[in-house]
Amino acid sequence: MQFPHPRPTAYAASLFVAISVAACGGGDKMSQEELACASLAGTTIDKAQIGLPSSGARITSATLVRASSETNLPEHCDVRGAIAPVDATKGYDINFRVNLPSGWNEKAMHFGGSGYNGTVVAATGPAPSAPRGAPVPLARGYATFGSDSGHVGGNAQFGVREEALENFGYAQMKKTRDVAVELMKRRYGKTPTRTYWVGSSQGGREGLTVAQRFPADYDGVLARVPVLSFTGLQLQGNRVAQAIAANNGAGWLNEAEVNLVQDRVRQAGDTVAADGLVDGIIANYGSCQFDPVVLRCAGGADTGDTCLSDAQINTLNALHTPMQFGFPVANGVTQYQGWGWGGENDPLNNWLSWVTGTDANGGRIASLGNQFVRYFIAQDAPGFDPLSFNRADWQARIQQVSPIIDATDPDLSAFHARGGKLIMQEFGADYARSPNATIAYHDSVVQRMTPQTADQFLRLYFTPGADHGGIGGSGWPATSVDWVTVLENWVEKGQAPGDKLTQTAHAATAPFAQTAERPLCRYPLYARYNGSGDVNQAASYTCTAPSAP
Repeated sequence: MQFPHPRPTAYAASLFVAISVAACGGGDKMSQEELACASLAGTTIDKAQIGLPSSGARITSATLVRASSETNLPEHCDVRGAIAPVDATKGYDINFRVNLPSGWNEKAMHFGGSGYNGTVVAATGPAPSAPRGAPVPLARGYATFGSDSGHVGGNAQFGVREEALENFGYAQMKKTRDVAVELMKRRYGKTPTRTYWVGSSQGGREGLTVAQRFPADYDGVLARVPVLSFTGLQLQGNRVAQAIAANNGAGWLNEAEVNLVQDRVRQAGDTVAADGLVDGIIANYGSCQFDPVVLRCAGGADTGDTCLSDAQINTLNALHTPMQFGFPVANGVTQYQGWGWGGENDPLNNWLSWVTGTDANGGRIASLGNQFVRYFIAQDAPGFDPLSFNRADWQARIQQVSPIIDATDPDLSAFHARGGKLIMQEFGADYARSPNATIAYHDSVVQRMTPQTADQFLRLYFTPGADHGGIGGSGWPATSVDWVTVLENWVEKGQAPGDKLTQTAHAATAPFAQTAERPLCRYPLYARYNGSGDVNQAASYTCTAPSAP
């Protein structure tokens, strides 16, 4: 089904008449903002105005939301709608939301999703890592928008449908952006002067995707902890799931055993010699080496919580060693990088959440990986068992799916040529996906583009000790950076961010006073304590090149 575009003359005329009637006092008066917003409801956007195949878009509602001191949001038009698939048997609607502020700064910001998506991104909250109390992009005057990526429900079942999979992988970003820009044209009479992407995790993968696939559409991208090698991560998650479940769950670690690993890792990597400070954080992440065999129980059998069995060590090796695919996937990638060490049982988003879980079913990476192989790869084949999955048996399908969903193309020449800027932020204790995969991608871009060229548009910053949500463990409570301002300054003023930025922690309640700060070092540097000074002051640290492993 197609949705024809209304004639601009009819749209403009109806808006003029409505405003005129209200101005003359007929009935309840509506402001020009209310009328302009309401006029968008029920309209359609023709498929010709959307850069990738669809059946057009329809606007289901447009509501003026008044400024609120409770939400700290400005007056804006909340526009909701759906982009219809080309073939309803192969895809679903892409449901979207666009927020059009009455006080527009003539710029736009596209917000990414999370997990397997499936929920419309409201795009009214903060950008990733924003300090508490800082104005959100909508309050700064940005027109903001996001979508559900083309399916409903936060699981992988949609992957059996070809068009839904393509939308999730890349197409929904372009389609949603084009619809949002068209709504800005109708509301403001012009397109945005600058367009930014901000996203974390899945949203980070999506940000790298638009830089790689749609470089003409975005001026700046923030990709925090991006799941860029999506295929590799999910296969690795399935690999960990199989290791945990082996021999009736013999590979599972309980909390006491997770604590045992964390304690020994800190003894090995969190030392004055390693990073200048004993604070529970593996700051010198590039040189930390740990072999779990030092925790092996005598004979390799499980004899309690003071050592690890061979099956448990196998689980750790499945997590920490690279997984070789045995064949190339998109962009010639042949492996998924293993995780580093540290933060195994920090308060939130730790192994108990992501890796080992609370029983032999494993944590979230196991669940997500098992869903991936069931629906994306095996396409829900009858009798399929994810714990018996062998990637060699499914090589052709893996090689078909990877180019759709992986954001690993190192050629960012088109994005660079149009003046685009890319910032990636990594967290060292993130067990939702491997920080080393982002490092590998960064290095591939530098190699492809040359270090001199990459320096003109690319930055990677690394925060040791922070988990997937940006929360630190002992010694450092949080990581906040005003990335929107950093990106604006780089894109709009030519002020490139340096090798040492400042990340801050803040009180949980207004006025959100800053409580601490530490440096945020550009990869491959790490923050080394100087040996004296307040540990919660960035000046007490020097961004230092890591020593060789």
